Amino acid sequence: MEFRIIFAFILLFEGGLSVEHCKPNIAIIGGGIGGASSCHFLTELFESNLNIDLYEAKTIGGRLTTIQIDDNEFEAGGAIIHPQNKYMQEFVKLLGLEHRPTDDNKAGIWNGNEFVFEESNWELISFAKLLYRYGIQPFSLNRYVQSILNDFAKIYGLQDAGKSFENVTGLLSAMNNGFPKLLQISIKDHLLNLGYSDQMIDELVKSTLVVNYGQTTNVHSFVGSVSIAGAGFDLWSVKGGNKKVPEHLIYRNKNVHIVPSYVVKIVNAPKENGRQSYEVHYHSKGSTIIMKSTYDIVIVATPLTSDQQYPIIFEGFPNNDFYGAEKYHRTIATFVKADLKPHYFGSAEEIDIILSCDPNKTIVSSVGRLNSVEATLKYSRVWKIFSNAPLQSGVLNEMFSNIDEIKEISWKAYPEYSTYVHEAKFKLHNALYHVNAIEWAASAMEMSVISGRNVAILSHKDFSETCYHYKINRMQNDIPENTPSTEL
Repeated sequence: MEFRIIFAFILLFEGGLSVEHCKPNIAIIGGGIGGASSCHFLTELFESNLNIDLYEAKTIGGRLTTIQIDDNEFEAGGAIIHPQNKYMQEFVKLLGLEHRPTDDNKAGIWNGNEFVFEESNWELISFAKLLYRYGIQPFSLNRYVQSILNDFAKIYGLQDAGKSFENVTGLLSAMNNGFPKLLQISIKDHLLNLGYSDQMIDELVKSTLVVNYGQTTNVHSFVGSVSIAGAGFDLWSVKGGNKKVPEHLIYRNKNVHIVPSYVVKIVNAPKENGRQSYEVHYHSKGSTIIMKSTYDIVIVATPLTSDQQYPIIFEGFPNNDFYGAEKYHRTIATFVKADLKPHYFGSAEEIDIILSCDPNKTIVSSVGRLNSVEATLKYSRVWKIFSNAPLQSGVLNEMFSNIDEIKEISWKAYPEYSTYVHEAKFKLHNALYHVNAIEWAASAMEMSVISGRNVAILSHKDFSETCYHYKINRMQNDIPENTPSTEL
């Protein structure tokens, strides 16, 4: 082992490890935050000695997007960022962007008949109301979730040290050996086992899951904990829209070439010399002509579930089926410019954020007043309603008056969670990787960035080792350095 390290060192400093043979051609499929962060971390690791083709079928940013109403833009996708999200904080600083703190809005939890809990304009009164209904349990739960966040933060030190993981279980275990067990028990059962009351779980905890993931307390405990953390304090977003992070990471990277096309197939096509190679087959929107390009590394940064609009075919792999029975949850985001009717919700006065704790009865998952991504509106008449099905005009007319505009976005926003989690893999094949595997633990911006860095570290290690063995093989066979690899 020591000889191998010394020999590699000699090769590097005598120019034996050719830049030409160790400059990877990389395909990244998907231009969301996962694909964008992969581009960034790969460029750092390879010190810009790489070529990246980024395939994006729609728009850069993916599920981080905005919608325009009148002359203002509003967050339409991932909207909030936790203050302890280290990578998103660093990206904002690196890219010269600005924070936009969340508005100090009054929220209430609605069961379809009444508000079971409603904040006051006075913080002390809100505290007293929370204590009266749930006792000290919300504060105990906050401490518990904070302990999970503290363990979760260990991933940053591990990645700084160059640690990488081939599957989600390995990554979670490195933070805390108990984390994988959280994937096997529902958040309700887990919290009941810890002594929390049904009432608090069915109201406070459920309302966070309904608004964040369109699902209830039957989801596994890890994503449930992430959801609770997302209802904390000092949440923020990026001024101008969260989409600016992936946009800037991609457009400012001189090593990235954007290919505005749909990837239809990935073929395992190793070279005659045994080196790994993949063909990416693609076509541009509106075209039937299939083109292909060859790569040393392929990183898939889109969901691999059969319910996606454009599933990718895998050909020539030992196991061609990278798709399971899992599905993504469809969420409808409806944007309405109008005036809220408080009496529909059983309230005498207008409230800014309405969270459902019984979506089967309320029809909607949440209703929230929006501010523009530039934070320019003092009093907004724009509301975002989440629901699991399209809203009929009659429902909207009951909730709102003076409706000026309605826009709707339907998408597969995040996985359909349960307590059965398949072995989600970051490494699908020798040099084929999957960023979105992390979403089966939890779907969030920071999770995608962590996965993007994990895949970057993993692929860099694998490729560097391949280059090392490739060079040794050429030297052992006395092959001149300038001999094309195709002649081997």
